Amino acid sequence: MTKEMSISIRSLPEEASPVHFTLKDWRLWVASFGFFWTLFVCGVVSMYGFQRTGGGSELMSEEIFTLPLIQDTIFAILAPFVFVIAACHPIQKVHRIRNGSLYLSGGVLFAIVHVLIRLLSYPAWNADTKKYQWALINWSTWHLSIYWPALKRIFLWNLVEDIFAIYIPIIVIAHAVLYYTRYREREIRAAQLQAQLSDAKLLALKSQLQPHFLFNTLHSISSLMLRDVQAADTMIARLSDLLRMSLEDEGHHLISLKRELDFTQAYLDIEKIRFGERLTVSFDVPPEALDVAVPHFLLQPLVENSIKHGISKRSTAGEIMVGARLTRGNLNLVVRDNGSGNNQRAGVPGPMDSGIGLRGTRERLRTLYGDDQRLDINFLPDGAVEVTISLPFRGEERRISHESRVEGVVAFEQS
Repeated sequence: MTKEMSISIRSLPEEASPVHFTLKDWRLWVASFGFFWTLFVCGVVSMYGFQRTGGGSELMSEEIFTLPLIQDTIFAILAPFVFVIAACHPIQKVHRIRNGSLYLSGGVLFAIVHVLIRLLSYPAWNADTKKYQWALINWSTWHLSIYWPALKRIFLWNLVEDIFAIYIPIIVIAHAVLYYTRYREREIRAAQLQAQLSDAKLLALKSQLQPHFLFNTLHSISSLMLRDVQAADTMIARLSDLLRMSLEDEGHHLISLKRELDFTQAYLDIEKIRFGERLTVSFDVPPEALDVAVPHFLLQPLVENSIKHGISKRSTAGEIMVGARLTRGNLNLVVRDNGSGNNQRAGVPGPMDSGIGLRGTRERLRTLYGDDQRLDINFLPDGAVEVTISLPFRGEERRISHESRVEGVVAFEQS
């Protein structure tokens, strides 16, 4: 048990790496240009509509179309840079003063860069001459021509607009995306850890059942060896078949019901050699239930308990029935025996309800299926004992990988 647990714990996923956003991520650029160009189209449509209704003064086409297009394109280019810097240096308690100063300086730099690109790509309005003129470089003559009034006016106006309308919202969005991404990574890591812990627990429970089953089978062979050597030899051969089947299913918590029935049948063949005509076994399983996934070692401990606490104490013939039914999204399994013959078990829970087999089975079912499973023991008035198990089953059933070391940590979902 310790060995299995240590293997599973060593295979846990490594600590989630920090979230990194880079300018190479094409999604940032698509989102940025998509947003600002959509904003531009909405602005143009609204201004043209506003003018057609006579709700304002007449605007030039440059003010409606050209200048907004240039401004929104500049914002679309600068936004990914701000987003990446904000995501790489989020505001936290440890570095809140340093990062706060960085953001303040970044806001001013953002406005300066925007104004410089804006004035280099489009002229500014000169209120004295009533026309547009270049405020930094006259591209027609390639001469430096700084127009300070326009430069000052545009910078002061954009300093407030750029920081509060564009820069700060980008930072807020970057923090929201960053924290959501980290939350999702922690959620996935928690699911992986839970799957690994469940896996380790299942392996530990299964490691208890396998030696328990093996020792009891060897005890049956030992008790027969002094009375019938040939029968004991046959039991050893069947035990080797059982061990081979067990090793073939090693590392799988879930197998098909057909495979589990084959395993249980092989175990009952050994017990039938031991009890002879005192043991009768019957199976009532519809073909459509044979492919349903069930936990390995699910039925064998139940029939073993029936033999140990019921059949072995009878002086007359004993019967064990194993059945299955698919009803309303559940697989219902039944293991029934006709009791010990003295009615001492009727209605009174005894050793059968507290053995390793049933205790381990209950734990495994709870680990695999949570509250969606049931295991009940019914002590009938005639002395018979019936164990019923209900497991979730869906027509569209599939296994969902949790990056577990072995197969079997399973969730069910309806597709």
